[in-house]
Amino acid sequence: MAFQMKNGKWKGQVYYTDRNGKVHRKTKNFDRKRDTLQWQNEERNRLELADQEAETTQKSFRNLLVGEWAELYMEHAFNTFTDENCKLAKEKQRAFRRFFETGVLPPTTPVSNVRKKDILDVFNALKKQYSGKNVDRQIKNLKAGWYWGIDYIEMPEVNPFCRLPKAATTEEEPHYMPPLEDMLNVLKLAAKNDEPQHYLVLFTLLMTAARRVEMRRLTWADVKFMGEQIGLRTRKRKDRIESCDLIPLATELAAKLKEYKLQVGNKRSYVFSEIQLESGLHMRWLRRLCVKAKITPFGVHGIRALAGTLAHTNGACLMDVKELLRHKSTHQTDKYLRKQYRQNEAVNILSSITSKAGNNGKNDENRNDASAA
Repeated sequence: MAFQMKNGKWKGQVYYTDRNGKVHRKTKNFDRKRDTLQWQNEERNRLELADQEAETTQKSFRNLLVGEWAELYMEHAFNTFTDENCKLAKEKQRAFRRFFETGVLPPTTPVSNVRKKDILDVFNALKKQYSGKNVDRQIKNLKAGWYWGIDYIEMPEVNPFCRLPKAATTEEEPHYMPPLEDMLNVLKLAAKNDEPQHYLVLFTLLMTAARRVEMRRLTWADVKFMGEQIGLRTRKRKDRIESCDLIPLATELAAKLKEYKLQVGNKRSYVFSEIQLESGLHMRWLRRLCVKAKITPFGVHGIRALAGTLAHTNGACLMDVKELLRHKSTHQTDKYLRKQYRQNEAVNILSSITSKAGNNGKNDENRNDASAA
């Protein structure tokens, strides 16, 4: 509806209600009535066209089946994750397989018919078969798959996997961190071992607080002896793109790496052979060393926690430890730091104050007795 205002200009107005009930109101001023009417017609046509496209989008996912969604997401997962991270894609595949094994939602179910009540039934069925921690990981992968569907195949924007309760009833226990004495005992045994890489691997882990996969990726090009830095390659980022984090290279570690490089020569690019850092069977040499030392077995992540805790306990600030562990926030770093059992200075101070107060009271009593005598 167009009308002329007191200043002589024409105001054009467009009111349009889309199929979802949302009212769109547009206004604009013009000098001539003809321009006003032309703008109103063009704006109304634009809103109608946008509403028709939204309806077409709505119909596209109504025809999509849950099984088709799973296949498309699995194809994306296996194409995205490399061979080294193929374990993540297999974990997602396992989550979808267990999702369909519950029988609540067969693969022929349209995506538009999925309701939160159905997902809650799937959640309860999974809890009866698997541990709480396992169920939470499966729901996390299914939730990520639905978000992927929203972004790329125009699935409903309401994610039914959101706001489900946690299946795990207890908090996740942190990695076991060995005491410093146990770590030193294992290092002594590794130094006497027939395989020289074992000692150097453990010593490098302690000096750099590196992850196991970062040690596997370590090349001689990443060890910068002149710059006194060592680069650790990681993909623990949101975009999964590999990045190289440079941290200071300890003098003692640099000397040991130089000596080791002279022994192995320049024929290979990687510092350590992969068989020494593979998970599973090939990492049992560390467990055998722990059994031989008669201590509680620990893993690579326990050494990482020990390195951060030792640095913080002996005077390093939290920001320095965060840079060593290469975390994005100090909140994550704080989870790695463990309580070191040592004498509490606050208790000693309170004890000394109370003992002094008690001695002063006895001295005053003795003086009073002497004066009375």
